[in-house]
Parts: sequence; C-alpha cells; structure tokens
Amino acid sequence: MNMTVVTLPLLVAISGCGLVSTQAVYEEIRAQETAKAVGSASAPGSKLPPYDQYQKERSALSPETR
Repeated sequence: MNMTVVTLPLLVAISGCGLVSTQAVYEEIRAQETAKAVGSASAPGSKLPPYDQYQKERSALSPETR
C-alpha cells in the first residue's frame, strides 16, 4: 500500500510533463514557416501572426459563444 501511495502520484506528475499546449504547437509551426522563408522570395504578408492575434481572430470567427 505504501508503494502505491508513492507511485501513483509520481506517475501522474510524470505524465503531465508530456502535455503539449496548442500555443506550443502553433509557435513551432510558425518557427518552421519562418525558417523555410529564409532565403526565399516569399511575400512579406505571408508570415503567420503571433499566437495571441491568431487566437483572437479565431475566436471572432467561431460561431460558438463562450
């Protein structure tokens, strides 16, 4: 029983470290797009906006009300 009391919270804590937020995924895509654009003649307006602006635009287009 004592081992279970220690092991269960430890496993829960370790599994929480693997969670990835939507912001982290978006920022990684944005970084990849920026890296691809280096050295190419891409249009200046084709850059992805920062996550906060993206989230604001996305919530404005969403039919759901929060």
